[in-house]
Amino acid sequence: MRRSITSAAGHVIVGMTVGILAFGTYTRNALWRDDIAFWEDGIRKAPQKERPHHNLGYAYYEAGRFEDARREFEMALALNPQFTLSMYNLGLVFYRKGMTEKTIEYCQRTLAMKDPPPETYFNLGLAYCQEGRYGPAVRSFKTFLKAKPDYPNGYTNLGLAYQHLKRWREAVQSFEEELRRHPEDPYSHLYLGDLYFERKAYHEALFHFKKCLGCPRLSDKDEVVRVQKIISRIEGVSRRSGQRDGRRDRQRLERDPIGSEA
Repeated sequence: MRRSITSAAGHVIVGMTVGILAFGTYTRNALWRDDIAFWEDGIRKAPQKERPHHNLGYAYYEAGRFEDARREFEMALALNPQFTLSMYNLGLVFYRKGMTEKTIEYCQRTLAMKDPPPETYFNLGLAYCQEGRYGPAVRSFKTFLKAKPDYPNGYTNLGLAYQHLKRWREAVQSFEEELRRHPEDPYSHLYLGDLYFERKAYHEALFHFKKCLGCPRLSDKDEVVRVQKIISRIEGVSRRSGQRDGRRDRQRLERDPIGSEA
């Protein structure tokens, strides 16, 4: 079954996948979102100042020009090796380029600097997940959530990391905490449904799958179809079982491939 690590805007990645990577650049000191030409002009006027290079790197990053962004962030750091935000943003560039080992390195270097953004721990957790290092990912997500407990999908990511470690109780608790803080999030319902289905707790799975389909933010059509099939299968077995012993129907349900299809 497809799994995913999510981030602020919905589905993301991680050897499993969730839709989009809201792995946003930290913008406390990037006060403008002007176009690339604005910051290129700023560099011509002040080539030895790190901030125009940083902001041009940010503009390049937003435009998807990751190599250009990398060059400008590295230039900002050459001018000021203690410029934490450029170090942080370099981690994002490497993440976008699929260079997770470099992402981990630059997240760790950011954390060793003054006033690292707390999001560094979240990004580090995502990178660890892509590397299959779920223990360190759990520690990173937990540290991040101490600073930002209401971050959307923060507990969902923690739950998925726990699930990979087969720490089912902590996974359930994390998904439920996400729902306590963000009741309209469909993905924690989805993952709880999958988890309960895999653990053969069909009543609980049915509850969460139905809740998931009732959330307007569930936009993945393939997931919608998959969940609808599982619901139909569970309800069909329940109707046939009625008040009698449904053991044989449950055994058929457990053999059904719907719950594990990609």
